[in-house]
Amino acid sequence: SAPARGRPSAPARQRPSADAGPVWIGGLLGSVGHLHRLPHGGTWVLLSMWIAWSSDTGAYFAGRYFGKHKLAPRVSPSKTIEGSIGGLCAGLTGGVAAHFGFMPDLPLVDAIVLSLVAGALGQAGDLVESLIKRGAQVKDSGSILPGHGGLLDRVDALMFTASTCLGYALYVHGSVH
Repeated sequence: SAPARGRPSAPARQRPSADAGPVWIGGLLGSVGHLHRLPHGGTWVLLSMWIAWSSDTGAYFAGRYFGKHKLAPRVSPSKTIEGSIGGLCAGLTGGVAAHFGFMPDLPLVDAIVLSLVAGALGQAGDLVESLIKRGAQVKDSGSILPGHGGLLDRVDALMFTASTCLGYALYVHGSVH
């Protein structure tokens, strides 16, 4: 049967997500390379990874043990508000630990704000990636890492935390080439 008047067919609705994928992934993941080229670039990359992955881990465990309220059930049915809060707390802990551990030049207040903003945007990146998968009607973004949702699921938050750390490093911290 023909699609309803004025409403594009399913393949036409899925096309924007498929077209945006390479730009989205390449543009945001490229932030990691830009971070690495900054003075002390390795520490900036490590910070962005630390925030992304501590937030992901905290969200997983907080959601698993305390999760009762769905965050975005249509986009990612297993994510919970409690998991999101746990992720922000874990990302914050990671950012503060980075300040005391390997980035003492990063002011503590900045580490706190950057961790919260980057952690929240990392969670948003995870939801965006889930939305793209839903639009493409696939469960996993690939088969390289079975059981993990694909390789993109391992770096979706990092793309956003790295971009946030890059923006901070360039415009607030003043790290320039």
